[in-house]
Amino acid sequence: MSADRAEPATSQATDREVQPAGREIVEAALAAGHTSLDESAAKALFASYGISVTPGTVVRDLAEALAAAHSLGYPVVMKGMVRDVLHKTDAGLVVLDVDDDEAVRSAFHSLQRRGEAALEGVLVEKMLPRGREFVVGMSRDPQFGPVVMFGVGGVLTEALDDVAFGVAPMDEREANELLGAFRATRLLGEFRAAPAVDRQALVGLIQSVGRMAFDHPEIGEIDVNPVLVDGTRPVAVDALVTLQTPDQGVHKDLEAALHNLGAVFSPESVAVVGASNDPTKWGGTILTNMMSGGFPGAIYPVNPRSESIFGLPAFPSLSDLPEVPDLVVVAVPARLVPEVIEECASLGVRAVVVISSGFSEVSEEGAALERTVAETCARHGIAMIGPNCMGVMSSWSRFYATGAVIMHPETGPGSFLSQSGNMGIQLMAAAEERRGGIGKFVGIGNEALFDATDLFEYFRTDPQTGVILAYLEGFSDGRRFMESARKASVQKPVIVLRAAISDYGTKAALSHTGTMAGSARVYEAVVRQSGIISTSDPDEFLDLAFSLSYMPLPRGRRVAVVTMGGGWGVLSADEVSRTGLELAELPQEVVDEISAFLPPYWSHGNPVDLVGTMSDRAPERAVEAVVRCDAVDAVIALGIVGIGPGRQRVIETARSIQAAGGGDPALRELGEFEDFMAREAAYIRRTGELMNRYEKPIINVSFTPVEQAVFESGGPYSAVVLPSPLRSVRVIAKMACYRAYLDSVNGTVGGR
Repeated sequence: MSADRAEPATSQATDREVQPAGREIVEAALAAGHTSLDESAAKALFASYGISVTPGTVVRDLAEALAAAHSLGYPVVMKGMVRDVLHKTDAGLVVLDVDDDEAVRSAFHSLQRRGEAALEGVLVEKMLPRGREFVVGMSRDPQFGPVVMFGVGGVLTEALDDVAFGVAPMDEREANELLGAFRATRLLGEFRAAPAVDRQALVGLIQSVGRMAFDHPEIGEIDVNPVLVDGTRPVAVDALVTLQTPDQGVHKDLEAALHNLGAVFSPESVAVVGASNDPTKWGGTILTNMMSGGFPGAIYPVNPRSESIFGLPAFPSLSDLPEVPDLVVVAVPARLVPEVIEECASLGVRAVVVISSGFSEVSEEGAALERTVAETCARHGIAMIGPNCMGVMSSWSRFYATGAVIMHPETGPGSFLSQSGNMGIQLMAAAEERRGGIGKFVGIGNEALFDATDLFEYFRTDPQTGVILAYLEGFSDGRRFMESARKASVQKPVIVLRAAISDYGTKAALSHTGTMAGSARVYEAVVRQSGIISTSDPDEFLDLAFSLSYMPLPRGRRVAVVTMGGGWGVLSADEVSRTGLELAELPQEVVDEISAFLPPYWSHGNPVDLVGTMSDRAPERAVEAVVRCDAVDAVIALGIVGIGPGRQRVIETARSIQAAGGGDPALRELGEFEDFMAREAAYIRRTGELMNRYEKPIINVSFTPVEQAVFESGGPYSAVVLPSPLRSVRVIAKMACYRAYLDSVNGTVGGR
């Protein structure tokens, strides 16, 4: 993948000064001991940020109420202001459509009765015509900080649940994308004779709400519901602002020596402390993997009770080694780890991988021990992975130091970090089985010193890494991770297999925004704003890893489907529609070109049904005709490739018959199948050549089990074979979304 993409505009907090009037409003409420702003103060705060609010005034008696109504003009709205009642409609403290003096008298007396002694005043406001209603709000996510909500508002906000979130602060592009992330986007355009909403004003409102969160950390939640449309202008009709003790957040306090991570993935010498002749023990498994993988550097087993391990001389301690190793892999009981780390520090070891468990994952005592080890490494600039981790691997260096059964995946551009050792190993095993290639792997364990964000930063600048792969369950500092992912995704694809994104559970929230915010929705915002390619399906994770490692990105969403049979083509076309792609309209000249070598009863359109035609190189000619076409951005070829054990078993059976004297029939059958396999291999090579020429992805789908997913072509792109038509469509859809993100960030359309 190309690495020379421009970085996006930063979403760090704006340099704009805090509005003095807004600061005074918040400080006055805090000084009075209030836990929220009354609606009048909240709207004054909004107005100080340029947000349009309904004209109105607070009155104390009936005469003032009548005067205010006359000044504003009928109809008006009257709201009872009671400090502890934040949702006034639910408490009967809102009277709508007050259209004459008598109605003002009735409403005022009614509000007095309902508010009783707690009534601090009555807010009289201009009544805007009801129509399209939106909601804008802000709440603070425990991992990612302030998030802004936008969606369908009014009394049905929670019932309709048509809202989307964005992590604040947002630049103009991100705020515009938030407007397109909820379902009822038609409400923003011309609707039932009403003009389109002033989108720029709505973007400004969203950005301002996000800015308030950073300008005033004492604000816990903001709820603007409804936002009505006055002509084309969005206007804040109701306002809720709650106050809190500012959250200091979670920040990393130990400095990780990123410059020494090179010793983790490409060491010249490695010591294994706790090495064992028993291959079922961690120290034995890791040593076996390293030796069988052909690691070219020096390997030093360290075990005071053994003279040799697997034929290598063993040493009683690190201090007895003939040299200081670049990397030390630690596989001893947790209580011995601090002593080993201190010895590493005294010798000047650059990096350690602590396989040992028994730390923060089991007890408070273990957590204290873990902290001691991490502090020692940070103090001496040692890059530490773990503890409680599955190890590391770099096929580039033929370095396989994982605590799993022997596993030596082929070299590939993907670098993979996993917060679950078992999940990471299983995914690597699946990639190895499909011969897809993984360049580097790290199971980061308890993340005592180096966390997922640190590894993102390393892989972002690592020239051997073309695609960043991650299995993630959570973030110690979500905002830091988001900024790292944002920087990485414009340079190389970032594919995340995400777990543990169900909602955090019941939370005390006073606003619609706080009630509706959840980890899944906030994570969706992080993905959208950071350019992450996310999935919750392990199979799709590997499909994406192979496709983005070895194929070009589509320039748009127009897909051509070439299929050996019609049924799968129809199902694929349906999936194209469901995933937001487009079935490309083939120009007549392309249809005519294909008609020249297919029977007259072929489909004459897209999907291109080959009706089983294999003669005269029909499949590759059809694929070339559509991939060459300017109206096509990506190609999915179904059933042309059939790599798998099925055909191979037929060939082996034919050979057995031949060996047993079966005669000419077996010879003919064998020859036909071997010829077919040769033609198939030629087709796969041609697929790679076409991608290198036209820089458009071509995914091949096999309907027999896939033994090999990637086939080298001799160029920058290689043929990829996936096992499912629908999975292939979904991969193209996510590749197209990633291309659209890059185009949006770079201000281009369909360019590399």
